[in-house]
Amino acid sequence: QCVLIYTTLLIRHIRRRIPPLRKLLGPIALFVIFTNCLYASDNTGPLTIELSEPSLRITIPGMPEIAMGVHPMNEHKPNFRLLGDSGRISVSVITPNIDGAITPMSCASAIANLILSLHDVTREQLFLGRANEETFLIIYGLPMENGVLLNTHIVSSVKANQCIEARVSKTSTSDSDIEPWFSSFGDSDIKAL
Repeated sequence: QCVLIYTTLLIRHIRRRIPPLRKLLGPIALFVIFTNCLYASDNTGPLTIELSEPSLRITIPGMPEIAMGVHPMNEHKPNFRLLGDSGRISVSVITPNIDGAITPMSCASAIANLILSLHDVTREQLFLGRANEETFLIIYGLPMENGVLLNTHIVSSVKANQCIEARVSKTSTSDSDIEPWFSSFGDSDIKAL
């Protein structure tokens, strides 16, 4: 049985900078639904990404097929593994080594703290949830000149010392994108092979 949690999303800085989104971002109450209650988009199948080292499969529901290539920063930062783009949606795969992060939950917590330190976002604006026992979600929006950059970090760990992060970003200029974004990643999965 699903657990329904109402979470208030206060994105004051987005509301101030993007007049068309003011009505929705008021504060809005979102259904934040854990595990199998979050739904994937029925329009497209899941995007599946496989890595050989560490050996794992990342599944992201409702994403268009995206050609993934070596991340442009990989030469200087080997933890930046893959990057793909389909226009308004981009996906990157990063395998950060985070001291003390040995479980999926500790990886998610460390990445959430990094997001808070790097971006103009508050803890109240982050949704932290669980897609399954080993996969965590961090979802938030960042204001842009004429829209919002919607972000989802799908996080887990492998080998008890390696965090895995798949970041999905979408540039949006429509308030109709926001609520589905927050509810479309529930079937996301990161599995060791």
